[in-house]
Amino acid sequence: MTSAVMGETVVEARRRLREALLEAGGVVGDGKSAAAASPPLQTPFGIAEPVEGREVTAVAVGAPLRESRDAAFADGIQRYIVEGRIGVTPIIRAYVGAAVLDRRDRGLLPAKHEAEEFIVAPLERLTDATVAKLHETGLPVHDCGVAEREHPILDVQLAVQQIEQRRRRAEVSVVAAFRREFPDAWIVVDGSLRAYDEEARESRLLGVIKSHETQFLAGVDLETALTLPEAHRTTVFRRVGGREDAIHSWYLRLWDWVGQDILFGLVRVERQRGPQVLDEIEEICSWLLAERSPMSTPDTRWDRLLYPIHEVENYLKARAGSWW
Repeated sequence: MTSAVMGETVVEARRRLREALLEAGGVVGDGKSAAAASPPLQTPFGIAEPVEGREVTAVAVGAPLRESRDAAFADGIQRYIVEGRIGVTPIIRAYVGAAVLDRRDRGLLPAKHEAEEFIVAPLERLTDATVAKLHETGLPVHDCGVAEREHPILDVQLAVQQIEQRRRRAEVSVVAAFRREFPDAWIVVDGSLRAYDEEARESRLLGVIKSHETQFLAGVDLETALTLPEAHRTTVFRRVGGREDAIHSWYLRLWDWVGQDILFGLVRVERQRGPQVLDEIEEICSWLLAERSPMSTPDTRWDRLLYPIHEVENYLKARAGSWW
């Protein structure tokens, strides 16, 4: 079979399959190919209970606000390099940073910033003399723990977990510092509110989650959430389990997903439980829709990445210099 014939066959097969999907009442995807499976999900399922009504439904959001409100935006970055190994034990140099940009009079200005460069290694596998040599570099040295047996990949993964923890601590720290100075300000953080204490969550703190590893809904509720039209939200639900009991959440579709992946333009918003959630949700959603513009291109996550958060990342990368 020639490449030309094969190409025509592939195109025809794709056309027939997409037509079959449409005739069955489905939608077609973005048509992007892949060669390998995604890594296994660590926490694929959670539990939720409806708060706004007895079931999860789609609600049309009002028009985006004409002007985005004064608010602050927080995010963090991380990077690491396996600088070498002692035997098979990895020695990793890492960098984390976090910042808050404050928008006043339409301008985003740096308000708080923290950064740290450090070494991570499974210290139990190193001699005292080797650990002393690491300290002589002048960089802080942190232990990532050890697995049951040495493993060149797993040891690095344990180190990355330590790096992620330090990045989250930096994010919480800069938000706390900003809140002490501006206790009544709205703050949008990139990611979940789980890492923040209850006092912080009770302020005007919003978490915007653009990844959807954990699904809290099931059945018809899940289908409603993941097939939201543009500028629609779900009704509010409560995450169940531990500290998450105090967090209310809802999905919001920023951009039309038809012809794209089902998660295209979809974010999940979190806020501390309380009557203010339902009282202010329409205004919050209209505000977040306004944050779509300007687009966060050329970032590949532009459909779920609010522009001010994109600017925080750019600021952090600039501060990181050669690390980025």
